[in-house]
Amino acid sequence: MSDRGLQTMFEFDPAAGSLKWSDDEAAARIFGVAREDVAATGNAFSARIEGREDETRIAAFAGERTSYACEYQLKRDGGDGHWVEERGGWIGAGASRRLISVIRSIETRKRRDEQLSWLAVNDELTGHLNRSHLKKALDAKIASMISSGTAGAYLMAGIDDLGAVNSDFGFEAADKVIAEVGARLASILGPDDRIGRVAGTKFGVIIAETDPDRLRQICVRLLNVVRESVIETKGGVIAASICLGAVSLPQQADNSNAAMTRAEAALDAAKRIGKSSWSAFTDKTDVVSMRRRNTHMSDVILTGLNERRVRLAFQPIVSDLDETPKKFECLIRMRGDDGQNIPAPEFIPAAERLGLVHLLDRRVLELALNTLAVNPNIHLNVNISMETVKDFVWAEGYIALLRANQEFTRRITVELTETQVIDSIDASIEFVSEIKRLGCSFGIDDFGAGYTSFRNLKAMDIDILKIDGSFVTGVSSSRENQLFVRTLLDLARNFGMQTVAEWVDNEADAMLLKGLGVDYLQGFLIGKPETNPDWLPDGAPNEAPQRAERRQS
Repeated sequence: MSDRGLQTMFEFDPAAGSLKWSDDEAAARIFGVAREDVAATGNAFSARIEGREDETRIAAFAGERTSYACEYQLKRDGGDGHWVEERGGWIGAGASRRLISVIRSIETRKRRDEQLSWLAVNDELTGHLNRSHLKKALDAKIASMISSGTAGAYLMAGIDDLGAVNSDFGFEAADKVIAEVGARLASILGPDDRIGRVAGTKFGVIIAETDPDRLRQICVRLLNVVRESVIETKGGVIAASICLGAVSLPQQADNSNAAMTRAEAALDAAKRIGKSSWSAFTDKTDVVSMRRRNTHMSDVILTGLNERRVRLAFQPIVSDLDETPKKFECLIRMRGDDGQNIPAPEFIPAAERLGLVHLLDRRVLELALNTLAVNPNIHLNVNISMETVKDFVWAEGYIALLRANQEFTRRITVELTETQVIDSIDASIEFVSEIKRLGCSFGIDDFGAGYTSFRNLKAMDIDILKIDGSFVTGVSSSRENQLFVRTLLDLARNFGMQTVAEWVDNEADAMLLKGLGVDYLQGFLIGKPETNPDWLPDGAPNEAPQRAERRQS
């Protein structure tokens, strides 16, 4: 039986030192004992408290305080601890004076808080560090190497062909491969080395101390430990392998950003060699190829913007399956000069790396505002990058565009991903405050992937939490995902936020999510992103309607 909501009251008689319980059965459950073994005296109760007893509680029982409140763990007979909250105060006078207190189980809350605290640092699937905390560990290790004159390395490991595993065996099998690869990599690391999951199919590894010869040996061992045996999944056995990119520290990178960027470039080089390969970063090879790729993609992005080939695809968001959509997320699309669509994963990271992403953010907002101007009954969600948010000039330009179109701002929700928010919380808070002052709503996308603290959630005044799709896909058949979604929904309700479940692709998941209390649904079941939906057959207007009208006249 769950202890959630379990509480009882006791009366303490200071003259006799005795306790009288209002509900012996509830007290027995809290203490984890039989009814006849419930603490009957103040001393017996104190003996059940794990660790040092709270000083305010001691003072209250001694009559030195009129009231008190504290939290602590009770020692149960089975050896396990149980968290409770106790609040009380004195009533009466003279011989009839009594201490009346309420004791309430908070074990469920404490477990949830501990889980969220752990998840704020670690990746849920693998148990390793998440990207932001591995990045912090990497910066600290590089600083230590510089001060001590030692050398180490940063490695980026990418799992080969995981997309094919997803396609052939399913998401559950792919998750098993990711978790097992992470475990195998960690199994041969030293006590001072660190590992973290930096992306869906990629791990970052900090090698605390090494030299070029030993680095080669480490890379070979990591490659071999992954492919030495098959991975058993419910869908069948899978032979996994990885590629590795290596950067020497601090010689080739004196900060985490440089280390991660160069390790990824080295990983790209390894992938071009073939499966189960590794490559060390060198200035003569990878920098040149990366510069060429950057120059090419810079031309593609700028030309696409100048020639108005950046477009919006609209994906519906609904509160019920039979509802006519009025809310849509704006997803960026770009056509190449050959007329073919360029996948967003190809140009968005490059735009961020090249300092061009603020131009894409502004163009998306312009197209969204133009769409709102010709469709008075819809609400649009637009994404913005952290690069725009944390740069004062770019952020101010974005806000100025909203200010100039304030008649539409109440129909706009601006979204940031949770992992971005965690990396630059102060800039996020300031930006959110400004856009909300103009009437916009604010949402956190991919919520659950980074685990923002309670303090940050409260400080940012969030309206919408979009639950990360990895917890939504297959939720109707995954008890773990159901429990996690419930936790996130409880969190959202406590902060007065609405919720959106992404990646909803079947009716069973949709019905369960609505039953759990999700406010909105988004995914292929509801509708795929469309650049020319029925309600906007010509797509998002390239220019604001009023501007176009002035030109025609």
